[in-house]
Amino acid sequence: MLLPNGGVAGAASHAEAEFELKGVPPLLLLTEVDIEQRTAPAERLISEIPVLPSSEGERRSEEKEKKLCEILGPFDGEPSAQEMVERLRALDVHSEVRTLQLPAGPGYWVYLEPEPNRKAALRKLAELQSRGVDSYVIPKGEIENGISLGMFSKKSLADSRMAEAERMGLSPRMQTIERTYREVWVMLNHQEDEKMSEISWSRVLEDKKMLQRRENFCLDVAS
Repeated sequence: MLLPNGGVAGAASHAEAEFELKGVPPLLLLTEVDIEQRTAPAERLISEIPVLPSSEGERRSEEKEKKLCEILGPFDGEPSAQEMVERLRALDVHSEVRTLQLPAGPGYWVYLEPEPNRKAALRKLAELQSRGVDSYVIPKGEIENGISLGMFSKKSLADSRMAEAERMGLSPRMQTIERTYREVWVMLNHQEDEKMSEISWSRVLEDKKMLQRRENFCLDVAS
């Protein structure tokens, strides 16, 4: 029997039989699917997704990142900071001296391009100083053997220095760098501040009224 597309009915039946023999499952109409399966709530689907617990190492790492320590300072130097460590130790409060590098804002460095070698740089320096130019040889770094014409905290001052050097026939360059400064603090070990009452602090700081108490992330201080 011919089908509308030119096929043979018997051939179609034979093809269906081949699919059945090969284990291909029959098509399932949507109307034949159980209504409960088609309308499963989202909560049920989500609950079936397994939640993998974080490793113990990750959990401890997160806890460590959140640790805060009390810090005291800044001190005028390490000897006075060490004296405070001893005062706290007498109260069974453990702490350490820490030197912190803090941002000081941008600096503007005016300089001349490096000379081929140290000898040439010293010769250039002597020439500049004979003309009254305040300068020095840069001893190391990316512009080693260059000639520094000054470091300035304000760009307007650096621009003035650049203009002055150009009037003298020089070819200065400017580089912006991030400056830092050092402060000495005493950092209490993690949770050691819980041993201190406000009365204890007032006694410890009786002759150190200018010191500040702050909280900061612990910096590898033993807990």
